[in-house]
Amino acid sequence: MLAKMIDKIVSLKETKTFEIGGQTYTDGHLTRIPPHVDRPEAISVSGLDGVCKLIRTELEKVGTTIMVQAKSYKSVEVMTTYLPDFSRNILYRAEADAPGIYTGFRSREVALIELRSLFIPNEGTAYLLDLLGRMTDEKSVSTNDNGVTQTVEARQGVALNALVEVKPRVLLRPFRTFLEVEQPESEFLLRVHPEEGIGFFEADGGIWKLEAKKNIADYFNTNLADLIEAGKVVIMQ
Repeated sequence: MLAKMIDKIVSLKETKTFEIGGQTYTDGHLTRIPPHVDRPEAISVSGLDGVCKLIRTELEKVGTTIMVQAKSYKSVEVMTTYLPDFSRNILYRAEADAPGIYTGFRSREVALIELRSLFIPNEGTAYLLDLLGRMTDEKSVSTNDNGVTQTVEARQGVALNALVEVKPRVLLRPFRTFLEVEQPESEFLLRVHPEEGIGFFEADGGIWKLEAKKNIADYFNTNLADLIEAGKVVIMQ
């Protein structure tokens, strides 16, 4: 009796199929278990030159076309084309180790340091360095508003040594992508606040990121031109 009950329970767990109207149905949920495939571990580097060296060193061992994709302004991924099981192997990844720049207010001293260390010199940085050089930190600034002119009161703030017209927008080129490519120039809003200091605010809506991706793709098109022409490497962005 017990053996019959066990056989009945086992039979209830078996998956059954039914033919209805020319279609095959099952009373169980089937899950495909793909076979195990050994895959290479992706290598991470911080520069585009390292990606090029890896491709040239290991291309023949890969045995298939390699695809290089600029996934963002600061990341690159290298993968194979479809393998026989329609999967891809991720071979290399690169993340830009660029300092970038944060938007917001900072003190005059911090702004001066950032302009000299985090930006490529151009007309915008020259203008800001000259402007900040005309400013002094004030412990007290009085307020006077007669309807025509106004001075701003602040216990600790920033004042101009001379009357200088401040440009509302400046073009700057901060280090934001891989150092092997040209850093995109973008527009920043400039604000001078008597209490909070100097403010930089990105004003181009992030269009510079598209330019950075194009610069990355151009770098690979130049440095891997022979492999691209031979059909061994494909560049995407």
